[in-house]
Amino acid sequence: MLTQLKALHAELRKAIAELAAETAKAEPDEVTLPAARLKLTRASSRRKSFIECSISPLLHDLPPDDARRVADLRRVAADMAVESSTHIGRWTMRAIIADWEGYRASSAAMRSQMQRRISEEAAILYPLLEAKATPQAA
Repeated sequence: MLTQLKALHAELRKAIAELAAETAKAEPDEVTLPAARLKLTRASSRRKSFIECSISPLLHDLPPDDARRVADLRRVAADMAVESSTHIGRWTMRAIIADWEGYRASSAAMRSQMQRRISEEAAILYPLLEAKATPQAA
């Protein structure tokens, strides 16, 4: 589980970097920008699904402090999903072309939020998954 989550985090970081490279361009590229956005959306969805469907069920018997941290992580994930959907809906290619600087700023904020999210997930979930993978002494 831990190896898979780390791989998904790496895939997501790569997709974030690719979108950052796209937004560093002087003008939006109508071919490569949508592809980078789609790649990031799909990587994020795979990570979210993996956490919800594979990791969360494993973490049902946590001590109260850890359970609260995981619950907070899940609650924030739901909030971020709404923000992400709003961002994607707002920034169609037509809107991006009309306001490239506005999109670049909005995209930078979303990418920064995603990077923080990966760090938070790693800080909370990696140690818990490591503990689950380590056989406990009887």
